[in-house]
Amino acid sequence: MTNKEVAELAGVSSAAVSRFLNGGYLSEEKRERIAAAIEQTGYVPSANARILRMKKSDTVGIVLTKSDESTLSGVTAGLEKYLFAAGYGASLAYVGDEDGADFNAMRSMLERQIDGIVLISSAPVPGNLELFERARVPIVIVGQHARNRNCVRFDNFGAAYDLASALGCTMESRVAYLDAGKRYRSFGSDRRRGFLAGLERAGVPEGHVTVVTGGFSVDEGYYATKKLLAAGNDYDIVSCATDAMAAGAIKAVRERYGTVRRGKRPRVTGFGNDPILQAVAGPLPTVRFDYEECGIKAAEMMVDLLRGDVKSVTSMVLGYKVVGI
Repeated sequence: MTNKEVAELAGVSSAAVSRFLNGGYLSEEKRERIAAAIEQTGYVPSANARILRMKKSDTVGIVLTKSDESTLSGVTAGLEKYLFAAGYGASLAYVGDEDGADFNAMRSMLERQIDGIVLISSAPVPGNLELFERARVPIVIVGQHARNRNCVRFDNFGAAYDLASALGCTMESRVAYLDAGKRYRSFGSDRRRGFLAGLERAGVPEGHVTVVTGGFSVDEGYYATKKLLAAGNDYDIVSCATDAMAAGAIKAVRERYGTVRRGKRPRVTGFGNDPILQAVAGPLPTVRFDYEECGIKAAEMMVDLLRGDVKSVTSMVLGYKVVGI
């Protein structure tokens, strides 16, 4: 079934069917006839033909780089909820964190005439600046700050600072911090710097703080903590850059000290307020971010850009709440 065949059945021109499909002006009588013909035939217009004709797809590309699952699921849920309500579809591409993978995914989406791109990035994005300069569609970055780019992110430094400040550490406290690594700025260097600054403010000597750099998975948290405890050092706090790492740290602590207190058992803290971890391990000090709200704000920014309602670059920083203290 084609546009022309629908037009013949409805007794109108092909141009009238095109206006009907694209929301153009038509008399009520012609609208009713075309609608009846479409219902009778089950006609579905070609999306590819519409994209070529209109030079737009009403679709926003979402590129997801490596991150913890709670972050990705929450942000994408918020993005899709707002985009769908605004009449836009979403095309997702998960690319991990290999060098250049996000660049290639974004380029592929641009070649398919995507209307805009939301990049959820766990690492700084300077490698994509060349593509940003060439792109003729709006791009919103989630999770990172990039100069002169539209961004939505959390205050990870401030959140880590407040978490460390709320733990009640003293000059005698010994603290281990499990860092996600320099590559991951938002939940890597930003959180590490904020946490260490908070400890310094609390009066914890630099020599009482051990920083271990690894990844941000459960296994990496487990093996890093197991190695720390096996070295014979007693810690008051084992703080982790993500709740996933904290889950692994809790497992290592329980293996060493048992489920009941035996000796000096460290207190584990996390980041992200993962509901599964809270249900299994019980309340622990962590930071709550509203990931879905982050996705909604990013989608709202994208839709405003697509509709021409925003003329200047916007960098939005969202809040947080320290919980479980």
